[in-house]
Amino acid sequence: MKFNNFLSKVFIYVSIIVLSIISLIFLIKNNFLISLILFLVVIFISLKENIKKFPLILFITSLIIRIIVIIVANFPQVYDFKILLDASKAFSISDYSFNQWDHFSMWGYQTGFVIYQGLILKLIENEIILKILNAIYSSSLVLIIYAVAKKISTERSARIVSLLYMIFPFSLVLNTVLANHHLSTLLMYIGILFLIKDEKHIKDYVFAAILISLGNIIRPEGIIVVCSLLLYEFFRLKKDLILDTVKKISVFLIVYFLIGTTSSLIIQKSGINPVGLKNTNPLWKFVLGFNHDTCGYYSGDDVIYQKDKKMEMDIIKERISKNPAQMGKLFACKIDHFWLLSDMSMESGAFNDKEISVLGINIKYNLIEDIVLTVNKFIYIITFFMCIISVIIKRGQIVKDKSFFFVILMIVTFFVYLLIEIQPRYSYFIHICIFILASYSFEYLLNVICNIKNKITKNVNS
Repeated sequence: MKFNNFLSKVFIYVSIIVLSIISLIFLIKNNFLISLILFLVVIFISLKENIKKFPLILFITSLIIRIIVIIVANFPQVYDFKILLDASKAFSISDYSFNQWDHFSMWGYQTGFVIYQGLILKLIENEIILKILNAIYSSSLVLIIYAVAKKISTERSARIVSLLYMIFPFSLVLNTVLANHHLSTLLMYIGILFLIKDEKHIKDYVFAAILISLGNIIRPEGIIVVCSLLLYEFFRLKKDLILDTVKKISVFLIVYFLIGTTSSLIIQKSGINPVGLKNTNPLWKFVLGFNHDTCGYYSGDDVIYQKDKKMEMDIIKERISKNPAQMGKLFACKIDHFWLLSDMSMESGAFNDKEISVLGINIKYNLIEDIVLTVNKFIYIITFFMCIISVIIKRGQIVKDKSFFFVILMIVTFFVYLLIEIQPRYSYFIHICIFILASYSFEYLLNVICNIKNKITKNVNS
């Protein structure tokens, strides 16, 4: 009997080893092993006590990672990024002929970003500096996630969400392209920090308006923040503070629109772009957004409508007149692509024929793409669902807390992009909210881990 018991124990241990090998092969084959290791490392760091100067370490590490990525993946700019870079180079030598390009005659609002890049290129004639600056802006967003999450939750959960965003491939890959998201998003979120202060004064609304308006000049997403602010102030409105609230909001709106309008007029009068910062084709985003065949993505077939407003309006009416089932299918597809996929393929797809040189060894981009996409999906899906759980379990607290602003921002963004064109990179702005709100649930997870750890320690000691 004793021998049988011994064999049984041996057999169960062998079974554990076999099942572990199967699990390991599964993790390796599906590229989950790296994702799991990274996640466990993040949890381990978050549980460490008293990490001195953590924010500084976080920023420097984030910046180093991003600089490594942009140096290793230093690919030529493509698509709209190339158009914006070419226009910026022209501006840097005082050549404004780019304003004759169809791109800028229709979407003059992109002139602000061209001016910004052009001014940098006037000082340093190398586009790598633009990527390094974007890496600094992106790393600053990591710090903002940490700072806000720490205020609404705890130090531990703030570390988790900031570390996860620090290594989030979506953000890292976007640093390789000269997109207008980085600076714009940073300016707007700094502005939001002024709007969610515990005790706000007129000057806070002025600073917020300046920052958000400047961010809007770089990338026109300011309307989302403005609408969110109006809803936030409405939900927080108190009878005895109605006049004071109206005064503060009025000051914000006046400063916000004054900066945007004045900047547009200056650009017009200076000859940089005759249309200023205007969008002379506002229907185009809706033409694309209601395209059932492309799930709201850009379509070259729709270009035939681009310069005819009547044709644009007709095709929009035709597309929204579909039966409810078809419209529901379109919206479901857009929600899936914008909120759930966090897909980088349309950005990275431009580099499929490229190679990366690491220590003199040429590695095809395709070989590492699958691993990167898996890590990206792993981090995003976990964070997104932790965000949802946070809103559900902390709903009572969130309504009274400053984090309510970020919930409103997400919902406003949801309805805006339900109607207009979507692209993978457009979700960059709202990712910050998702990571911040996820901190509530990660704190709950850490408490569970600590309780299990304490029980194991107690059992071992006893």
